Amino acid sequence: MNIKSSNPALTAFENSENLSLGPTDVFMANESQRMTMNGTINKTGILITIVMLSAAWSWSYLPSHPGMYIPFFFMALIAGIVSAIWLMKKPEMSSKVAPVYAVFEGLFLGGLSVFLESRYPGIAMQAALATMATVIGMLVAFRTGIIQASPMFKKVIATCAMGIGIYYLISIGAHFIFDINFSANRTENATGFGIALSVFTTAIAAFFLILDFDMVERGIEEGAPKHMEWYGAFALTVTICWLYFEMIRLMAKLRD
Repeated sequence: MNIKSSNPALTAFENSENLSLGPTDVFMANESQRMTMNGTINKTGILITIVMLSAAWSWSYLPSHPGMYIPFFFMALIAGIVSAIWLMKKPEMSSKVAPVYAVFEGLFLGGLSVFLESRYPGIAMQAALATMATVIGMLVAFRTGIIQASPMFKKVIATCAMGIGIYYLISIGAHFIFDINFSANRTENATGFGIALSVFTTAIAAFFLILDFDMVERGIEEGAPKHMEWYGAFALTVTICWLYFEMIRLMAKLRD
C-alpha cells in the first residue's frame, strides 16, 4: 500500500508498504494495543481543548502586551515545524510533543483572534463556528462517500497545499526581511484577488481534512500501534488550526 498524504504530520503512516507497519514496522496483534477511532477522537479533543485554553490566555494577555504578538507568531511557526519534523521521526513521542505544539498554536491563534476581534467585533466566534461546521461537514462527506480520497484527489490537494505553503513562506520572508507586504494578504481594504485567494486557501484547508480522515481510518483498519492515536490527533489538530486561521482571515477581508 503506497498512499501519500500532503500533511507532513501523517507521513509516519506511510513509511512502509503496509500502512499498519507504519514507523514501527510492527503490526499490533493485541487489539487493546491498536489504534482506534474513539481513541483518536478523544485525543484530538484533548489537543483542541489545549489550543482553546492557550488561545484564551493569549486573548487576555496580548491587549496589554501588544509587542508580544510577533514573538507568539514565530514561536507557533517554529513549534509547528519542529513538532512535525520530530514526530515524523519519533511518532511514539506524540503524546508528549503534540500538547506542546497545541500550546504554542493556541498562543498564536489567540493573538490573531484578539487582534482581528478589535477591528471586527464578533469575528472570532463566527470563525470558530464556521470552522466547526466545516469539520463536521467534511467528516459527514467522507463517511458517506460523497467525497472520496482518490489518488487524483490527493495529488491535487497535495500540490495546492504545497503551493500555499511556499507562498506563505515567501510572504513572511518578504515582510520581515525586505519590508514588502503583498496586497493579497491585507485584511483591510482587501482586493478582489486577495478575497479569491483566501477562498481558495480556505477550501484547500477544508479538503485537507479528507486526506487526514482517510489516513487515520487506514491506520485503524491496518492495526497501527496505539501511540498513533496521538499522532493522528496531532495531524488533525494541525489541519483544524490551519482551517480556523484561513477562515478568520477570509471573514476579515469580507467584512472590510
